[in-house]
Amino acid sequence: MATVVRYEHGMLFCSDLESGRVTCDAFSEKGKEYPSAPELLMVSLGSCIGAVIVTYSDRHGINYEGMEISLDWQLAHHPYRIGRIDVTVQMPGPLTPEQIEILKRVADQCLIHATLLNPPEINLDLHVAEPAPAEGAPGTSTAKEPKSP
Repeated sequence: MATVVRYEHGMLFCSDLESGRVTCDAFSEKGKEYPSAPELLMVSLGSCIGAVIVTYSDRHGINYEGMEISLDWQLAHHPYRIGRIDVTVQMPGPLTPEQIEILKRVADQCLIHATLLNPPEINLDLHVAEPAPAEGAPGTSTAKEPKSP
């Protein structure tokens, strides 16, 4: 699987996916036109948790109409990252204590949740369309240009 993210302008990045275009404002604040990267991560996590709960609930006759997943997240430092995510799933009920425990275990199985708990290996490679000439190569100079008067 592959996803391509392209720089647009300012701090806007976008991806054209099979399902449509997603635009991200890397430093979005409340009221901006596009979600920030952390907001998209929260949407991914909440949607994934919701999807596994719906799948399980359909198979076991549990009502999920009106289900709501709230994600409260906090930043941490050193390194700068999302340090805590509190997820609350509001189900319409009624649910037995056993169903609640099962649904919590089901929610833990969502792909995004499992990925965050078991971080993937991330390999970053940087390609340059036009590399700068090596210092000292013909046509380059290490001498500073004189300042104009």
